[in-house]
Amino acid sequence: MIQREAEVKNKVTAVALTDSVHNVWHQEVGKTIREWMREKCCNWVSSSEPLDTSVESMLPDCPRVSAGTERHELTSWKSFPSIFKFFSEAVEAKNSSCAD
Repeated sequence: MIQREAEVKNKVTAVALTDSVHNVWHQEVGKTIREWMREKCCNWVSSSEPLDTSVESMLPDCPRVSAGTERHELTSWKSFPSIFKFFSEAVEAKNSSCAD
């Protein structure tokens, strides 16, 4: 992303992560990439909270929501309905902004 920021932003509408342990703060990431990640990414994390409940993060990169399970190996499976909804909403938002 750092090397091809404009290309990624033009081609990627949304990014779904499941229980990701990524960290962009140890890299030289600019403000525009951090803002893009906050707007276009979501990380479904293992949590005892119900699916899609907001989960606090120590770093303000991409939002974190509950995957509806505490088991890491089930986070992707449990999150699929929400991830597909997230992608659909992102595509609809992009299409409506292109139509304007």
